[in-house]
Amino acid sequence: MRVTALRNRCIASGSCVLACAQVFDQSEIDGTVEVLQEHPPLELLQKVRNAVAACPAQVFVAEDEDNTSELTVTTNDEDM
Repeated sequence: MRVTALRNRCIASGSCVLACAQVFDQSEIDGTVEVLQEHPPLELLQKVRNAVAACPAQVFVAEDEDNTSELTVTTNDEDM
């Protein structure tokens, strides 16, 4: 699964951090999402999925969701 966080849409709710603090954090400047691990262990797959689902601003784009053998999380400052 590949997840992209669209930072320009983030409203800094922190729900992603609450769902998966091992992968997500908030910027000290504006509170928007930051990715701590671009290749987190697969054990965190469900927590990342929970973070994606919990986001009130829907800033995450999930691709290849059926792929459970690889997990990649990145940020993008542009709309997709």
